[in-house]
Amino acid sequence: MFRRAIGLEPSLSPDDEWPIYTRLSNPNFIMLCDRIQCLEQGAEDPTAVYFPSGLSAIFTTILALCKPGDTLIFGYPVYGGTDHMLRHIVSDRMGINVVPVDATDLNQVEEALKKHSDTVKMLFIETPANPSLAMVDIQKTADLTHQYSDGVLAVDNTFMSPILQHPFKHGADIVIYSGTKSIGGHSDLIAGFVIDRDRDRAFKIQSIRAGTGPTPSAFDAWLLFRSIDTLEERVLKSQENARKIAQFLKEHKKVERVIYPDFYDKNSTEWEIYQKQCKGPGSMITFDPKGEKQEAYTILNNLKIFGLAVSLGGVESLAESPWFHTHLDVSDEDKRKSRFKPQTLRLSVGIEDADDLCSDLDQALDKI
Repeated sequence: MFRRAIGLEPSLSPDDEWPIYTRLSNPNFIMLCDRIQCLEQGAEDPTAVYFPSGLSAIFTTILALCKPGDTLIFGYPVYGGTDHMLRHIVSDRMGINVVPVDATDLNQVEEALKKHSDTVKMLFIETPANPSLAMVDIQKTADLTHQYSDGVLAVDNTFMSPILQHPFKHGADIVIYSGTKSIGGHSDLIAGFVIDRDRDRAFKIQSIRAGTGPTPSAFDAWLLFRSIDTLEERVLKSQENARKIAQFLKEHKKVERVIYPDFYDKNSTEWEIYQKQCKGPGSMITFDPKGEKQEAYTILNNLKIFGLAVSLGGVESLAESPWFHTHLDVSDEDKRKSRFKPQTLRLSVGIEDADDLCSDLDQALDKI
């Protein structure tokens, strides 16, 4: 059993997951993963693996599925930490060919898959993307991935959560979350999840996790188990607030641009994807105030209710500058390709009173 648990023997099954040692498993891990995989719709028998962070979930999945000489294609923009890991760790230190593409452009995706068809093991996307909220067509990307390679499509679904989007329904092979965000929901823990539609592949990922040592917290697993009880209520309340705030910002004289799914051009591909994939717009808003970096920082420095922090998906509202915070390490060229600017601000809307949040933004905007 121990040899199977750390990947020295094949073919784990749920009955093999005895909690003999917490690095391998734990009763709280087992109960939590059972609950998480029940949230994912569109796969016959999805299997969840629990991690100490979202980044460790992504990295371990890559480690399990890719080897030196293989190709990993990723669609930008992605979270800045993911971008750094893929470009500077996976590529520079692991010998994996990392190919960035604009995943909203299916021609780019197809060209990259054709060019590297013999070596592609994974295509990784975020949708909606961080921080541009760009929509990527999961089904068409999955179809291209499976047409031109024997690789898998992995989707980071953190922004939408398992309440508002179900990537398995649209052909994804693997769904990844930062459990720190909506699933945890209270900004009091760090966690990550991989949910795989293929049980054997999930157990391989679990074996790599157990064998390399990123051990999640049993207590945090209990907190996450608790948080799932209110996940839908929190997500829907935050979304309700975000809709009001996005409309307020759209009408504000000192705001130049608001990016929010409800505001996509009704004739655009983004609107079509949004309507097909998502059950709602979510609680993330990206906007550009009039001015430059100085004006954006003036707003951040004067917010009273919104906290200045780079997380998201919690019960409290947060604001940050993607250019200088979450995506600081991303090159300026890639930031511009991803359609955000030095003055761009990203909001994660919580469950406070929406009118209070609008008033807070209004008084901060008045300072510029």
